[in-house]
Amino acid sequence: MNLNEYQDAYPPRAALPAGAEVMRVAPSPTGSPHIGTALQAMIDRAAASNSGGVFILRIEDTDRKRLFPGAIQEILDALSWLGVSPDEGPNVGGDYGPYIQSERLPIYHAAADWLVDHGHAYPCFCTPERLDAMRQQQIAAGKPPMYDQLCRALPADEVAARLAAGEPSVIRLAVPPNTQIRFTDVLRGEIVFDSNTVDDQVLLKSDGFPTYHLAVVVDDQLMHVTTEVRGEEWISSTPKHILLYSAFGWPVPRIAHTALLRDAERRKLSKRSGDTSLAWFRTQGYLPEGLLNFMARILWTHPDGKDIYSFAEFTQLFSVTALHKSAPVANMDLLDFINGQHIRLLGPDSLYDTTRGWLAYLLAQDVEEAVFEVGAKGGERIAHAIPAAALRAFAAAFTRDPAYSQRVLSLEPDRYKKLGDIVLQCPLFYSDLFTPPDAAALAKPLGSAAAARAALDTYMARWHASDTHEAWEQSVRAQADAAGIKPGKLFMTLRIALTASEQTPPLYDVLAVLGETEARRRLTLARDALAQA
Repeated sequence: MNLNEYQDAYPPRAALPAGAEVMRVAPSPTGSPHIGTALQAMIDRAAASNSGGVFILRIEDTDRKRLFPGAIQEILDALSWLGVSPDEGPNVGGDYGPYIQSERLPIYHAAADWLVDHGHAYPCFCTPERLDAMRQQQIAAGKPPMYDQLCRALPADEVAARLAAGEPSVIRLAVPPNTQIRFTDVLRGEIVFDSNTVDDQVLLKSDGFPTYHLAVVVDDQLMHVTTEVRGEEWISSTPKHILLYSAFGWPVPRIAHTALLRDAERRKLSKRSGDTSLAWFRTQGYLPEGLLNFMARILWTHPDGKDIYSFAEFTQLFSVTALHKSAPVANMDLLDFINGQHIRLLGPDSLYDTTRGWLAYLLAQDVEEAVFEVGAKGGERIAHAIPAAALRAFAAAFTRDPAYSQRVLSLEPDRYKKLGDIVLQCPLFYSDLFTPPDAAALAKPLGSAAAARAALDTYMARWHASDTHEAWEQSVRAQADAAGIKPGKLFMTLRIALTASEQTPPLYDVLAVLGETEARRRLTLARDALAQA
């Protein structure tokens, strides 16, 4: 088929309502999907949904040297987990596929042939060695490295002969000289490039695969994409795409270049400033709802100034033109706050089900340990490594009695910023995971093992599990007064004995969840440890 026949095979989307947006996200399967992919997918999904349009997932796998095994499935899984699944794509099909570029090679060849036939592109036979030497000379001379257009001037009969002989070649874009290339960015206004600064880009490589520049233009046209949203790092490539649209006689879609995501120090987000793969956020225990809310919050301002809202609300109110022009900052403290609010919206029963599913996901990864990060003062992130065996033990304890675990989760749910916090904070509630405190920790609040043991003896004799909160607290304070000690130190001694921690939910509530039998067992263990000190 030639290019005209391919265009006939992909007719306009006549069934869509007026103003419908056809959006696409097009990640490369060269590693785990990145938060940048999630940002664009969220924008595209929202724009398509609120206009009655279509959201497409297209896999750009033309860089064959960098393909990562299993990456396509990771992309599909990540978008599904995030809740921004496509309407068309490799996993759901559609009338405008195939949706994996390596399955569309005949289309790109037809497009490249059309460009050559109409004088907008040309074969280039330069070897990698010549190109490398040329670039080195240009750099040494202080010039930007660009192709010197040697093959652009070759006579037609020589080109035909070399092609007939099977000499390796690529197809390059013939950039017109001394021309202003203009386009209007939805977010940035008109942008102008001098064509003399634009390289004769390779469009079709010698291995028969297209480069990004040819493939993205051909695919967006044949899939009838209305708006292209991509990162600002692609601005310098856009003139090449504008030239291609012009050469083919195709209308240019709306183009929006979003600002690059920055870390708290306003540096371009990278592996150096924290793991940015979607798998990392999922492993930490961020909810899809929380992560979507966070990304929306840093990209866009809610009309009512709200920080917490659903993706459905964002979709209803969103417009591409309302995206921030300044670089969004991936402030992890803000993410923790937003995600914590979404956790609180779940309630104990839904939080239990969500945590159980997340634990199953973690264990299925079959890793030696899980590392959970916790925010600290000054923006520091502290990593806590949990061995796989400990994670399995927690999952077994957590899921053994759902009603009990729901009571655990109901205690101060605002303590949990992400599901990883549950693994770090909740083992103390399970008898088979509880590690009793040593005598030194028990003796610390009251100053000696003897004083701590005497306090525990008196408390165990006075305590009635049926006491109300008020009666229990009055009893503990009366015991402290009688012993001539500060109530806070007695409460801390009890807290350490019962939880092996100085920071827990309210002690009376902890006692109520543990139950009298388990609480007395722990108090006895603490008293015995003090007796041996």
